[in-house]
Order: sequence, then C-alpha cells, then structure tokens
Amino acid sequence: MMRKTLMTTGIVGVALFALVGCSSTASDATASSDSAGAADAHSDWPSEITLALIPNEQVNDLVTSAAPLTDYLSEQLGITVTGVVTKDYQAAVEAIGSGQAQIAIADAGSLAAAEDMYGAHAVLQDVRYGASSYASEFFTSIDNASKYCEDDPVEATYAATGQTFLYCNGVAEGDTNTGVGPVAVDELAKIAPGTKVAFGNTTSPAGYQLPVLALEEQGVNIDDLEQVPVTGNDNLIMAVYNGDAEVGFAYWDARSSIDASEVPDLGDKVVVFGLSEMYPNGGVVLSDDLPQDLRDQITDLMDNYSDVDPETLSNIFNQTDWVPADPAAIDLARQVNARFSE
Repeated sequence: MMRKTLMTTGIVGVALFALVGCSSTASDATASSDSAGAADAHSDWPSEITLALIPNEQVNDLVTSAAPLTDYLSEQLGITVTGVVTKDYQAAVEAIGSGQAQIAIADAGSLAAAEDMYGAHAVLQDVRYGASSYASEFFTSIDNASKYCEDDPVEATYAATGQTFLYCNGVAEGDTNTGVGPVAVDELAKIAPGTKVAFGNTTSPAGYQLPVLALEEQGVNIDDLEQVPVTGNDNLIMAVYNGDAEVGFAYWDARSSIDASEVPDLGDKVVVFGLSEMYPNGGVVLSDDLPQDLRDQITDLMDNYSDVDPETLSNIFNQTDWVPADPAAIDLARQVNARFSE
C-alpha cells in the first residue's frame, strides 16, 4: 500500500507552476552600474533564474513573503530571480530536472532525489532551533500511557516556544528536552495488530517513513495495523487527542504547532513516548545547468542570508539559518528514498 514517492518520475509541464510568481524585475535587477558590470563579467550566466518554493501557508502569502529573498538574490547576482510555488516536493524536483527551476528549497529526500535523478547539487541544509536534523516522535493519549510508558509521564519544556508537554521513557524531563533520538524505539513493539495508528502522507519522513522503518525493525507489520491516514502534523496530533487513533507520529515537537488557546489541555492529554533515528532537515538544491561560479555565489548568498534578513528567513521557512549540506546526512535521505520508492 506504499505508493511511489520522490524517486518516481512524474509528468513535467507548465502545470507544475500553475500558480503565481514573485520576482525582481529585470530593470530592478540591473538598475545599478555595478549590477550591470557583474552581469557583463559573467556572460555565461543566464539572464533569469527561477527559485521553487513549497507552500507552507496560503500561496499568495508565501509568494509575497518570499519577495525579500528573491529581491536580494537578484540585486546581488545582477540577474532576475523569480520565485514560484510548486504543488509539492516532487514537483520541485521535476522542475529542477525539466529546467523550469534552477533553485529549489525542499526536504532532504528531494535534495537526494534531485542529485540522483538530474545531477543537481544539494548545497545547504536548514537549521531549526540550532539543529540541522530532527526525529519523528511517537505519541499516544494519556489514557494509553500505561501501555507504552515504562515510567510515569513527566512534564518538560519545549524551549522553542516555552510550552510544557508530557513525555515518558526518558524522552525529556524538566528543561532537558533536546528531541535527539533514538529513544525508546522498542516500545513500538507493543503496538498490537488491529491498533488504530495515525500516519502522515507516505512522502513524510516524520509522519510515515521513519516510523515505518522503526516499526519494521521492531517486527511490527504495518499492514496488520488499522492505518488512519492524516495530512498535516497538527492533524496527526489531533487524531490521537480526539481518540481517532491510539498512536501517532509527527516531527518533534509538533504539539507546538497547535494553538494553545484552541486546545488548552493538549499538554495534559498527549504523551510522547519515543523518538526515531535522526533525519536531516531539508535545504537548497541547485541545478547542474547553472555554471559552477554562479552556483558558488548563490550558495554563499543564501548561506549568509540569516545575517541579512533573519526575519524573512524565519517567516518563510520557520528556520534560523542555512549551513553547508552534509553529504552523509543527504545519503541517509537517499537510503530512505530507496526504501519507499516502490
């Protein structure tokens, strides 16, 4: 029941970008003599390139909020940089392969797929809360805590937001809450056949892929479970909170994505009982069609963007920085791709 994911080629066409774009105009990008001079010095550079984004909010809002980044790149490079929104990560990979985009900001699996399928270059990884990797968290309701917790649930502070949530099995305690796995993966073996389990989209590392790998390592056949398909990490949490599933999976700590004023007792009702192996954050991938010196400049400019405009970086991508991509981390994503490519 697994469907083909990023490693599967898709139909490429204008439909990938059947959305709206944001760009600096050519006149803006080349207004200054310095910019014009830079363009003349790089005659093999294209006059315009496209940066593909994945929607994490309303498309119009994303396009508008990305304008400072595309404006910055246009001004610094002396060429027009246009921002577009693709429908999903696979579309971003295909856009790189078809020449419809030369820069994509996507998840780690997409970075690896773009490298393998189209010879692209993963150059940067996202940093969120000081880390360039994350774990999938395994959670259940307080009513089922005795089944999956070897100890009593304890409160711990999620430093990114200051919220207090419940954890057990040594996942976190007090102010010690790093989200670094693996922790208590063996507790997954307690999930009995027929149990209702909430999974995210099959392309989601935290909501599906990492949990499935962990379950299989513990001898649990996911086909024996009553799978509750859910879209969105917040909805995965709410599936367990509402009793629609006994166990769920999401990124650490997805409970913070839910408005506390709307679900004030969430911190008392959902318990995280384990963490998966760490998985790399996404980042930036560049097309091999771009000249090497242009790729280098784009990489440097985006690497330093946190110093130029940290507010935009936080608002668009909910991150604090980009750092050079770790080939070993991208290779882990490649291995996960291989497992879920059929």
